[in-house]
Amino acid sequence: MRIFGIMAGLMLAAGPATADEVWSTDLGDIIYEAEEAGAAILSFGGFDGYRGTLVLPGLAGNYEQRGVHHGYWIGTSGVDCGAALTGPTGNASRAWGQAVVAFDGPAFPTSFTVSLGDCFGPLNRSIRAVAR
Repeated sequence: MRIFGIMAGLMLAAGPATADEVWSTDLGDIIYEAEEAGAAILSFGGFDGYRGTLVLPGLAGNYEQRGVHHGYWIGTSGVDCGAALTGPTGNASRAWGQAVVAFDGPAFPTSFTVSLGDCFGPLNRSIRAVAR
């Protein structure tokens, strides 16, 4: 019984599970999939109908002090950066670019806007994500 109580306490102290974070957008859901090497890994629906991945270093485990987070996106799309980037799951793609996520509030759950650019280009489009 003591072990069960310790495990239950650890689960409560760990914060929200990543699968609990889902945001709705006009392009489909954005889902907090995993955490790896201090980065949050989110999947999202792209503008051209393909799914992509957002990688946000420093966001992993941060449920109380969210603000503006810089990272990158990688996916399958009509974008061709001329060089492949390898994503967190080992998949390589020539479709990638910078991503900036700006949360509405500091604590989970909160909505956000993600701005995206292609390759090394400027941010040129955005997706509004509403917490569910």
